[in-house]
Amino acid sequence: QLGYMIFACGISNYSVSVFHLMNHAFFKALLFLSAGSVIHAMSDEARYAEDGGLASSFPFTYAMMLMGSLSLIGFPF
Repeated sequence: QLGYMIFACGISNYSVSVFHLMNHAFFKALLFLSAGSVIHAMSDEARYAEDGGLASSFPFTYAMMLMGSLSLIGFPF
């Protein structure tokens, strides 16, 4: 990810570099906050697999984690 930002700066496209930096920071924070939400909802126990998985227990949080994960891997590119 950092390589893309440096490459954008190297070709004098600073706005793309800053956009990529902000996008990466936003979705990384989304993943950390979603993980904290799940741990907090499970009474400080990270054992949601025993309750049928994340998608059935917390559908909104699952959707946010999926969106954050897909963004960080560069989907659909």
